[in-house]
Amino acid sequence: MGLYAIRRVFGLVPVLFIAVVLTFIANQFVPGDPILILLSDQSGDPVLEARLRADYGLDRPLFEQFVTYIQGIFTGDFGLSFRFANVPVIDVIKTGLLISPVLAIAALTIAVPLGIVLGTFAALRRDTLADTAVILVLVAGISIPNFAMAAFLVFLFAIKLNVVPVAGWGSFQQAVLPVVILAVPPTAYIARLSRTYMLEVLQQDYIRTARAKGLRDHLVTYRHALRNTLVPLLTTIGIIFGGLLSGTFVIETIFNIPGLGSMAIQSVFARDYPVTMAIVLLFTAFYSGINLVVDLLYGLIDPRIRFGGDAA
Repeated sequence: MGLYAIRRVFGLVPVLFIAVVLTFIANQFVPGDPILILLSDQSGDPVLEARLRADYGLDRPLFEQFVTYIQGIFTGDFGLSFRFANVPVIDVIKTGLLISPVLAIAALTIAVPLGIVLGTFAALRRDTLADTAVILVLVAGISIPNFAMAAFLVFLFAIKLNVVPVAGWGSFQQAVLPVVILAVPPTAYIARLSRTYMLEVLQQDYIRTARAKGLRDHLVTYRHALRNTLVPLLTTIGIIFGGLLSGTFVIETIFNIPGLGSMAIQSVFARDYPVTMAIVLLFTAFYSGINLVVDLLYGLIDPRIRFGGDAA
């Protein structure tokens, strides 16, 4: 287990390096000169333009810029913002550094257990009215776009019932609607997968054998069937977390939340490329990290899985 964990950690290094290279290259092909945009009405001043290019390191060869950028990443220095003159990127994004991951993790914390419970409930009542009702709810949860659901829930709970704020960030009440809206699609998706996997497991020979031995239904379901259902479900959690991170772009914009998602959109429109690059790298790191955690959880759920020759 320990050797596997070490290999997986080192396996993230090339992934992150490729993300750094691609974001740096993409930045070079973006149209427009950020220095001229920064100068605005003072673009005719060659002295000021030369000084700004030197300050931002844009007067050096491309390879030197890349090496400096790599060195800065290891020290937490992502360069200077174009939108806010001479302000370090880390100072621009630090207020929203934890907001987007917190939103995604909170939504995932709700979606995983609730989805498993709903999927198991439906599978144990296959082809009944309860199963059909759950499936209809799940289809609706997957099909309704985030922005449409947000508009409806804001109108109902914030405007009509006045039980939560319309927008903003900083209190528990302000986080309720964004987290719930983010959690609905993954909850429905996990529930559908749970139902499918549970139905497959319940048809296995060892489940019939356990029942033939006289084990109680709840022991067969939760000790044997559910545990074997969780292993394939874990594979999808990393993908779902990535979807939640991208979903924060929409949710943060709708609810005026100062997270990395809304900052990324603002930086794209303002052509603040250093901020955009930093946010892309952070999201890549978050996504890689949750996939590492998911891989390590395999051994905790299924002892048959062995990593690096050691029993998990």
